[in-house]
Amino acid sequence: MIGPLFYPRPYPPSRTPRPPVWQRRIEAPLGAAVELVLAPFWRWDPGALRLPELTLTVRGLPRAFEGYRIALVTDLHHSRAVPDWWIREVAARSAALAPDLVVLGGDLVSHRRRELDGLAELLARFTARDGVVAVLGNHDHWVGAEAVADAVRAAGADLLENRHRLIERGGGGGRDGGRLALAGVGDFKHGAVRLDRALGDVPADVPRVLVSHSPDLIEYLPAGLRVDVMLSGHTHNGQLHFPLLGPLTVPSQFGKRYLHGLKQVRGTWLYVSAGVGTSAVPFRWGNPPELPVIRLVGDQERVADG
Repeated sequence: MIGPLFYPRPYPPSRTPRPPVWQRRIEAPLGAAVELVLAPFWRWDPGALRLPELTLTVRGLPRAFEGYRIALVTDLHHSRAVPDWWIREVAARSAALAPDLVVLGGDLVSHRRRELDGLAELLARFTARDGVVAVLGNHDHWVGAEAVADAVRAAGADLLENRHRLIERGGGGGRDGGRLALAGVGDFKHGAVRLDRALGDVPADVPRVLVSHSPDLIEYLPAGLRVDVMLSGHTHNGQLHFPLLGPLTVPSQFGKRYLHGLKQVRGTWLYVSAGVGTSAVPFRWGNPPELPVIRLVGDQERVADG
């Protein structure tokens, strides 16, 4: 565990994958063992799920995308600790919010291959007007990146692994039309992060939303690269918050700086979700799960935090 006083060593993203050798040999079996012991004590309360809505101003946002709403669903961690019924509940709550797009922010599973069983059916429950896009997280690599990717595709979601998707309204041009780019990159810790592939051929005048499982990528965005909004998870907001001590885990090389919530970093809005699941320990203390909705508005509206 990485506590509030100890952080991972600084390291940049890699253009090539970094296999999770240590994690598969040590961390994954240990996490699975903890889940096995503690799973009978899990506590999930639908009433505890927070549904914040944040309004973010995006430069040059076309009128057709005024009020565009993105539901950010991160860190499902389908496992013994996060049962099927909870994920179905999250999907139902997401659908009730009627977002334009659902983003699955990675860590769809936790520690074992058997967590892939039924995953595609659960992911298929997430729906939105413009569909569902996804990226992979570090735990997805522990279990098997290709297998998790196959489940994402089988669910009908669009895996944005170092690529983007252009969403058009009104034919993509004219006074009442326009485009919005939704891009995703590989996992910061174990995947290949290729911003050149994800965003390289997006026209400069098209607003961009980037999805990265880890928020640490925000510190490594190249100067001059347009990223209007970046959406992340990974941290679980520390998962367990203790009096005086604070969060149990701080899995970021930048400490608590990007643990949770809304930040603006060199012109990019970053929102880090606390996530909807847990890893190993099947409960959250002082830190409820959340399903945030990001609402985009043009320059004429003022930013408001819902």
